[in-house]
Amino acid sequence: MTVRNASAFALVLFALTPPVRAAEPPAVKLVSAPGEPPVVEIGGLDRATLTTLRDAKLTAEEWSKVARFVVDDGTPGVAKKPPVAGDWSVAANGLRFVPQFPLAAGVTYRAFCDPGAVPRTKLKGDAFTLTVSVPKPPPGPRVRVVNVFPSSNRLPENTLRIYIHFSGLVARGDVYKRVKLVRDDGKEIARPFVEIDEELWSLDGQRLTLLFDPGRIKRGLGPRQEHGPVLEEGRSYTLAIDPNWPDAEERPLVADFKKTFTVTAPDDEPVWPDRWKLIAPRAGSDAPLLVRLAKPLDHALLGRMLWVADAAGRRVDGTLTVGGGERVVSFAPTKPWAKGEYKLVIGATLEDVCGNRVGEPFEVDVFKPIPLKPEVKLTERSFVVK
Repeated sequence: MTVRNASAFALVLFALTPPVRAAEPPAVKLVSAPGEPPVVEIGGLDRATLTTLRDAKLTAEEWSKVARFVVDDGTPGVAKKPPVAGDWSVAANGLRFVPQFPLAAGVTYRAFCDPGAVPRTKLKGDAFTLTVSVPKPPPGPRVRVVNVFPSSNRLPENTLRIYIHFSGLVARGDVYKRVKLVRDDGKEIARPFVEIDEELWSLDGQRLTLLFDPGRIKRGLGPRQEHGPVLEEGRSYTLAIDPNWPDAEERPLVADFKKTFTVTAPDDEPVWPDRWKLIAPRAGSDAPLLVRLAKPLDHALLGRMLWVADAAGRRVDGTLTVGGGERVVSFAPTKPWAKGEYKLVIGATLEDVCGNRVGEPFEVDVFKPIPLKPEVKLTERSFVVK
């Protein structure tokens, strides 16, 4: 073979041989299915490393030495921060971390990985760190106060709680400084609510529960004698919500909100379901069952403590709506009513706005022991669909 032919042969071999790719550096990304919170995936680890990790069958404690996922607050001690709760595993193309709770939007996180820390193996590899941020969704409309319950403008002197409903998320912490109760003579009532550090927010973060100090509700108790009652029969009060209360985007509320109401005599009467009026629908229709209550009941509890069951005790699917100043409840079935007997089931812990329960008046007794296992009681009202 001539030198010329050998050179040509070498060129052909070079053209047929694929170039050697450099190893990809580790990378982190967020992956989520439609409607599901994102999970964390770390790629760039070679196949041998992933196989060794999978075969090692690490415990949760062993995983904590190999991989950690923490909130990156930008401080030098970020590596020592407690990890985000969740589970690590080996996926098809890398490591996967599934958080126990959804990651917070707009927050930066840092992953620490050390392949050389895998126990019971001779795996080697350089430790590395990666950062990832959860995108913050575009800001929605400014938040406003949607409703305050009880909705009536006449409240008993021993009203127990107030619910404030917002159209979106607002800032937490110091909520008791953002709500004022002013008497008709212009005097602001000092500390009218029980100030709880954790604050009483609903799961969606859009309903705040404020509890009037029960020690100032019942006559004869020390707090009432020392500080006076929160509400007095015959007087009027205004609940004022700070318009500068910031939402999740640090914007003030759309407008201020005030609710003025007159205080009536205390209500110590238990809830008596046998005094309710039930208006049954006709068979074959999807008209709602109407329930006219004897007095206003707790708005939040009504949505959880009432449901409809058929003659066999099976729960009927449908939508329950509270209206009429919390004195009217309607239940619309998902499917048209069939002929037969039904039951309106009422949880015994259903309360009115003063904390009176089904067949049991509200009492403040600091010496009464709390049962370890609360007894669940139900009562029923029957109705017939013809």
